[in-house]
Amino acid sequence: MLFGITGAVIGLLTPNEFVSEVKLLPELESKDGVGGLGKFKSLAGLAGIDLGSMSSSEAIRPDLYPNIIQSTPFMLEALKKKIFIKKSRNYQSIYEYLRHQRENTLYYKILGDSDDGYENNQTLLQQSITSGALSLNKKETIIIKELQKRIGAAIDKKSGVISISAKMTDPIAAANLATFAQEYLTRYITNYRTEKTRKEITFLENRVSDAKKRYDGSLFNLSNYQDNRGLFLNVAKDQEKKLQYDVDLSFNLYSELSRQLEEAKVKIQKEAPVFKVLEPAQIPLKKSEPKRSVMVIGFILLGAFLSTIYVFFKSINFSSILK
Repeated sequence: MLFGITGAVIGLLTPNEFVSEVKLLPELESKDGVGGLGKFKSLAGLAGIDLGSMSSSEAIRPDLYPNIIQSTPFMLEALKKKIFIKKSRNYQSIYEYLRHQRENTLYYKILGDSDDGYENNQTLLQQSITSGALSLNKKETIIIKELQKRIGAAIDKKSGVISISAKMTDPIAAANLATFAQEYLTRYITNYRTEKTRKEITFLENRVSDAKKRYDGSLFNLSNYQDNRGLFLNVAKDQEKKLQYDVDLSFNLYSELSRQLEEAKVKIQKEAPVFKVLEPAQIPLKKSEPKRSVMVIGFILLGAFLSTIYVFFKSINFSSILK
């Protein structure tokens, strides 16, 4: 009876947990050499762009997606995320929510914990994600580990479906965290796939701008010279040929760089991965844990087992056995 009451008390003191899940279908490797841009191949050919020469870049393997969700950079981004809390009916960062929740647990109230350095936590959270090396204090490390237990990802190797689940004591917070993890993962993979091409586009845009200025300057010099030169002087004609050659060279350079820029813009669309959301995050209506009835039954069985052992050993006369 005592064990049953103990189980019931522990069950009542344990907060409800809600789980929200997102299911994603990642882009499969295309058999077409140009991926989904095959329909643009003939159109691009008219512009002098050879899509067939574009080799598809490899994406991060789907089996590494759970590592991304469990990484410290993701945790730092997630802790800064403000979510709506149903109970308090206001917005709160995940860091503040988990900290407040942890401080209200029975363990914390009994044993307590150190608050050293908490005033600087928010500043560290802002700086850590941008600095080369992370600088986390004890409080942040504990909260990050707590968050890592509450969110995770798994992949079905047969179907390729990626499941992202988030567990929180607030149902809306669980759905918001699962949605944020989905957005972070898709953004991370997209940036990874297109980073090289985006840098190439930035480089080409600068070069095209310089080439256009050079071409405009060369064309202006030629036009200005033609307006003022002597009509029948051989020296003037030779100078005009040099200026015309500089115009042609500048135009060819400008034209080639412009072609490469358009090709890179088409390429970045090809490299951007596609994620299909099979099941969006939903606000859970039922708690996932604790199973209070199971806890009470478990404690009753444990009490019965310990009582049986106690009665058994009490009934044995050890002194007579030793004699």
